[in-house]
Amino acid sequence: MNQVLPYVTPLIPAFVVIGFFVWFANWIPQTRWQPPQAQEISAAATPAELAQVGQTIVRQRGCLACHTLEPGAGVKGGGRGPNLSGIAARRAQGVKGGPGNLVEYLAQALYEPGAYLVEGYANIMPPSTGAPASLSYEEVVAVIAYLQSLGRTPTVKVGDVPKPTGVRVAREAKATTPEPAVSTDPAAMFSSFNCGDCHSLKTGEVKLGPALDAPGLKQAAAGRGMNIEAYLIESIVDPKAYERKGFPSGVMPQDYGTRMTAAQLDAFVRYLAAQGKRP
Repeated sequence: MNQVLPYVTPLIPAFVVIGFFVWFANWIPQTRWQPPQAQEISAAATPAELAQVGQTIVRQRGCLACHTLEPGAGVKGGGRGPNLSGIAARRAQGVKGGPGNLVEYLAQALYEPGAYLVEGYANIMPPSTGAPASLSYEEVVAVIAYLQSLGRTPTVKVGDVPKPTGVRVAREAKATTPEPAVSTDPAAMFSSFNCGDCHSLKTGEVKLGPALDAPGLKQAAAGRGMNIEAYLIESIVDPKAYERKGFPSGVMPQDYGTRMTAAQLDAFVRYLAAQGKRP
């Protein structure tokens, strides 16, 4: 025992320090981030109550990653999408384009955002009933009530807005089987999954998301300590794992990992990796 003490004694301070930090780490209140939960909305909710819920949804579901709320800035604002501030008042002034009725206009904008585009903006918004917003019908109504309140008094209630036709509501989609494979041709997949709405294959051409060109892919993969193939797989299957600075968070759909078959994913990654390995 006496022979061991000379070796153990110098380590005691280190054990004390380590023990303290272990205790301290466990003493700090532990928190866990939870994704936004679906809002429970009563069919009897008043327009004002719906507008309050709608405000929460707009802030939680990533709408403000592209849209802004800038009073007095007009439709342009400073976002990648139109400014939402005063949208009801602007439509009441007779802005051209889209349905004339405000509720119908807002419903179309949420269900089929590509049906009418405000001048100067690209067709980059996915239907709100799909990823990443994944709104239920009642949540769509709440968002419409909130947007009504931005310049007018909300009037819409559950039942006043038609349910989407030809658009799969996210909640119902979860109970169905995955969509059949569209193709294993990567170029066709790039088009079918609307990748080009947010990403460009041209060097230096930046859209809503980063360009998928050689310099950008090499730099991003190196920053993650991965090869290009591994980086692309992570970006497609788990886009929240790493988001490049300077681009809006939470915009890329989170479900490509389930929508793509293994063969599709492999072909698509090879195709994009070839872009990144160009000299």
